[in-house]
Amino acid sequence: MSILTFLINSLKGIFFVHTNFSQFVVFPKQLDLKQQEIIYKHSRFYRCLSAKEKKVFEHRVYRFIEEHNFVGNKIEITSKIKILVATMAVTLTFGMRSYLFSRVKTIIIYPKSYYSTILKQYHKGETNPKLHLVVFSWIDFLDGIRNENDNLNLALHEFSHALHFGFLNEKSYSALNFKIYFNQILEYLKNEKNRERLLKANYFRSYGYENKYEFIAVLIEHYFETPNEFKSKLPKLFLLVNKALNIDILKIYNR
Repeated sequence: MSILTFLINSLKGIFFVHTNFSQFVVFPKQLDLKQQEIIYKHSRFYRCLSAKEKKVFEHRVYRFIEEHNFVGNKIEITSKIKILVATMAVTLTFGMRSYLFSRVKTIIIYPKSYYSTILKQYHKGETNPKLHLVVFSWIDFLDGIRNENDNLNLALHEFSHALHFGFLNEKSYSALNFKIYFNQILEYLKNEKNRERLLKANYFRSYGYENKYEFIAVLIEHYFETPNEFKSKLPKLFLLVNKALNIDILKIYNR
């Protein structure tokens, strides 16, 4: 065990696992009833939270909207769009103290799939850390959150990229913790028996094997959407995602 791993594991007991320090908020911002209803309708994760956790979640949604620019391309940016985008971002980072995205300043929304002049192809979404952008096709964003167990969630996928790229250069506890367990996931993949187990499970879509960035994004989609199946088929990998995000998703969903 490296010194860094030892220190992270020690600090984890102080700040995260045995306390609610990661969700401590002084003077939380509040959403109005209509905004709360939008989140409740569209987020299974939020519906399963305790009353106290919901207040923290709403505060983080408020802060996310406050800290990011929203730009519509041939679509009007409504309060609902902002709330839903923020909801998915906050879901991903709810277990973390550093819950905002350091490499994202602007969210661009298109009404449907759009043509990328850089990559010369149509996209449903993308993350560009150099330009500090996350881009969504709104129709595909909604499809992703409407079906909560098909393991296809555009918002979680792109925000997973944004989180990963941001954490590469951060020194926060959340970043260090994520990188430790992400590296353990990569070590898991180096084992031939584990790779065989992955293929035999036939659980992740082939796109997840494009590269390590796509793999972690696909893992996270599955972690939130079909956690029982994930844990049943690949328990060790499931636990590594659990620790990387510092969220016990089954504990939340099974309340």
